[in-house]
Amino acid sequence: MRAVRWHGRDDVRYETVPDAPPPGPGEVRVAVAWCGLCGTDLLEYRGGPVEIPTRPHPVTGALAPVVLGHEVAGRVDATGPGVTGLVPGALVALNGLIPCDRCAVCADGAYHLCPDFAHIGMSADGGLAERVTVPARMVEPAPEGLDADVAALAEPFAVAWHLVRRLGTPGGRRALVVGAGTIGLATALILRAGGDEVTVADIGERRLAVPRALALPTQRADLDPPASGASGALRASGALGSELVVDCTGTGPGFALACAATRPGGTLGLAGLPGAPVPFDLAAAVKRELTLVGSMSHRTAEDLRPALAFLAEHSEEARRLITGTVELERAVTHGLDVLTGPERGRHVKILVAAGSHP
Repeated sequence: MRAVRWHGRDDVRYETVPDAPPPGPGEVRVAVAWCGLCGTDLLEYRGGPVEIPTRPHPVTGALAPVVLGHEVAGRVDATGPGVTGLVPGALVALNGLIPCDRCAVCADGAYHLCPDFAHIGMSADGGLAERVTVPARMVEPAPEGLDADVAALAEPFAVAWHLVRRLGTPGGRRALVVGAGTIGLATALILRAGGDEVTVADIGERRLAVPRALALPTQRADLDPPASGASGALRASGALGSELVVDCTGTGPGFALACAATRPGGTLGLAGLPGAPVPFDLAAAVKRELTLVGSMSHRTAEDLRPALAFLAEHSEEARRLITGTVELERAVTHGLDVLTGPERGRHVKILVAAGSHP
C-alpha cells in the first residue's frame, strides 16, 4: 500500500510499504479517508526523533521507520474476532493512544497519562497510509451525517474538549486563548458554545484570519518578546485581566503573555507542549494566586466521543479550520514542507486524502 514514512530527521518518504495486517482478535483495520497533519508530525520531521523510537518501543515493539499520522478518520475495512458494534463501511475516528495496561496509572483509568504509552504515527504505524490496523478500543463511530473531513478533526477537538473539562464548566467567563492553531481555535469554539466570552490572540494578521471568519474577537499580540506593547494592546481590548486564559502556543513568550493576561485569582490553562524548557515567573503566579491547569491529550469516552458530537453539531464552524487538503503522494512537498516553511502562517489544518473520502 501507499504510505508516508519517517526514516530520520528531514527524511520523510512517500513510498510503497507492506499492507496493514489483517485484524487479529480485538482489532480493526480502517481504510483511511483523511489524516490531519499535526505539530508533532512537524517536530518529528524537522527535529526528530522525539517520540519516534529508534529501539523497540516497550509497548508496541515498533521502531523507525514508521508511518506518520494520528489524526485519522476512515471507514471500517475489516474486524477481528471478538469485535462487536463496528460494521464494514462505517465512518470512524481514532484515538491514537496505546497504553501499556500494566502500570498503576493505567489501573486507575488515566491511561492517557501512562508513562510508557505508545501512539500511532509515532510508536506504531499511523494514518498517513491507505489502511491502518489498530485495537478496537481506539475506534469510535462517527455520528450519523458527519462528513469524513470534519471527522478527521476529532482528535484535536478531543484534546480541546479534555482541556475545557479540566478548566471547569464554561459559562459567563471572560476568556483569552493565546495561539490560533488547531487546539487554540477548537478550545475557543467549545468555550464559546458553553457561554464564555472568548478572545483569541496571536502574532499576525494571517494567523487571525480564521478566528475572525468564525466571528471570534481577536487581538494581535507580539509574542517575541511579550513586551509591554503586547500587554498594552490586550489591556485596551479588555483581554488583559481575563478570568480564564489558555496558552496553546507551547512557547516561552506565549506562556509569559498568558500569565500576564490572567487576572488575580484567575485560571491559566496549559495545553501547548514546548520543544524545550521555558522560563516560568513563579512569583507572578504566587503573588496573584493563579491556578495553573495542565492538560494532556484525551480519553475516548470522556473526550473523543463528545468531541465528535460537537463536530456534528458545529460542522460548518469546524470545517473553517481546514485550510488545505492534499493527496497522499504530496503530503511531504505540499503538506509538511508548507507547514514548516514561510507560508505556514496561513494554515490552521492541512488534511491529507489517504484514500477514498466521500
